[in-house]
Amino acid sequence: MNQQAFQLLISRLANEGHQLLVADENLRDISLSSIPTSTTLLTNRFDLYQQAQDAGLICHFNDFRFDLFQEHSFDRIYYRVSKEKPVVHHIINQAKKYLKHKGQLILIGAKNEGIKTYIKNAEQYFSCAAGIKKSGSFYCATLTMEKEDSVKPLDDKNYAELRMEISDGKLELYSKPGIFGWNKIDKGSQFLCEHLASFIGGFPEKPPTLLDLGCGYGYLSAYTHQITPDTRITATDNNAAAITACEKNFALLGISGNVVADDCAGGINETFTAVICNPPFHQGFATDGNLTDRFMNASFQRLTAEGKALFVVNEFVPLEKKATGVFRKTSVIAKENGFKLVLLEK
Repeated sequence: MNQQAFQLLISRLANEGHQLLVADENLRDISLSSIPTSTTLLTNRFDLYQQAQDAGLICHFNDFRFDLFQEHSFDRIYYRVSKEKPVVHHIINQAKKYLKHKGQLILIGAKNEGIKTYIKNAEQYFSCAAGIKKSGSFYCATLTMEKEDSVKPLDDKNYAELRMEISDGKLELYSKPGIFGWNKIDKGSQFLCEHLASFIGGFPEKPPTLLDLGCGYGYLSAYTHQITPDTRITATDNNAAAITACEKNFALLGISGNVVADDCAGGINETFTAVICNPPFHQGFATDGNLTDRFMNASFQRLTAEGKALFVVNEFVPLEKKATGVFRKTSVIAKENGFKLVLLEK
């Protein structure tokens, strides 16, 4: 499906003018070599940022902040819609602010991704009718910036703002839209935290270093810090919004360590005594069974010779079998409510 959307997008790209491609995980694993080098990319995914650099494209990695651009400076803004409504509404709102007079916003998405509703909302905000083309299950809508007006922006849940969103009676943490599960505590992560003290206690001494792989807003790191405050924690994520929130929570709690934007710890050379991970198995609108393998292999590479990793996954994910032959020892140490905890020992 990503290929179909990408080809539709490529067919609309122009070779002239000042144009911006807004890209998230739904354009991951797509060759960027066919994009004109005159196109600027704005992405919240570190892996896409790296791919764009390799393709010789001008690219900015941040949490979809447009303020580094001059207002009303783009002839065209292209956007394949995201999975989360606040993100989509934020991009549409920003597009109106950063398009030139007669500039165009090109929206692409499938019917089951809510594209028809997004087109309708964008038409109301832009005060114009969209030109719509259909290709298979995908729709491509072109909206033209005719004039400035006082139409109320779309509800993006104050996308840009961090807010104290997470509270479980022990911790209060900052989060924001754009992070998976941004306004709740993930049940898998909560399950892992219930066994975190036992995991830490399984080391001869409290681990001096720990890697939170795929940290999100930093829930696992925060609990680790409560149990072993002297452990230096490195938290990493591919998502710019997650990095922003996790950095805020590290500062709030005085956590010793750092927060690193990276693709599955691929650019981190340090090794760690312990790794904790609640790996994703969705990539945008699609599921990706290979993500668990990538996170498992990354944990092996980043562990010290006697290191241990603790993963929480859905019961249907055969992580312990996948890890056999990679790790010296694998074991399922607990199961509950469709989740299991898998201990991996190097």
